[in-house]
Amino acid sequence: MNMISTIGRGCDAAVHALRAEFGAVLAARIIEAEAVDFLWEARVRERYLGQQISWDFDDGDASQELSRISILSVLDGRWYVGLCLVDGEGAAVELLWKRPFECRGEAEFELVRAR
Repeated sequence: MNMISTIGRGCDAAVHALRAEFGAVLAARIIEAEAVDFLWEARVRERYLGQQISWDFDDGDASQELSRISILSVLDGRWYVGLCLVDGEGAAVELLWKRPFECRGEAEFELVRAR
């Protein structure tokens, strides 16, 4: 069973603050480097896709169970769909992929198709 929920968060204020403090070019680089956090916080909908085991070979073969969640986000006027790995506390730990879209309809279609 797939679950889709509406979150209703946004972080455009943070994007504008970054631009004001660092300028457009540096702000874009910061947003790209921290894409997992920005897109996770700016998500409008999410869809649970299942569990995934993450192995840490540096820590004596320790494993961590993560959730695979596709997200629909709107950030700075653009729509994005991405696939995140989320820990048990609800924090996104990795962004596996993302795609930008010009309109919400195309992005929502991709959210449903995400695997």
